Amino acid sequence: MKNTDLKLLPHKFKIVGYVLLAISLVLFIISSIDLIAVENEIIKNGFFDLVLIAFLVLALSKEKVEDERSMKLRLLVFAATFLYGVIFALISPLGSILFNGSFEIDLQANQLLFTMFLWYFGVFYFMKRFN
Repeated sequence: MKNTDLKLLPHKFKIVGYVLLAISLVLFIISSIDLIAVENEIIKNGFFDLVLIAFLVLALSKEKVEDERSMKLRLLVFAATFLYGVIFALISPLGSILFNGSFEIDLQANQLLFTMFLWYFGVFYFMKRFN
C-alpha cells in the first residue's frame, strides 16, 4: 500500500518556530523604540519575513501526537486557508471601492500570507479542540 501522508517536520521544529517568533518580536521592539540607527523599513521587512518563516515552520511541524484525525484536520484547514486567501484577495478591492471610493488596493503578499497563517492556526486549533 502506498504511503500518502504529508511529509512534515518533526515536532521538535516547533521550538525553532517559536524562537524565530521571539527574534522577530525583538526586531519589532527595536524598530519601535529606535535603539539602533537602522532603516526602519529594513527592520519592518525583516520582522515580517521572520514571522512568515516562523509561521511556516510551525504550520509544517508535526503535532505531539500526529494521527489520522490530525492529518485529516490539517488537510481540511489547508484547503480552507487557501479558499480564505482567494476570497480575501477578491473581496478586498470591493471593500476598497465601498470605503475609499477607488479600486486601488494596497494588499501586499506578506500581508496576505500573514492573515492566511493566522486563519490557519485559528481554524486548526479550533477544529482540533471542538471536532
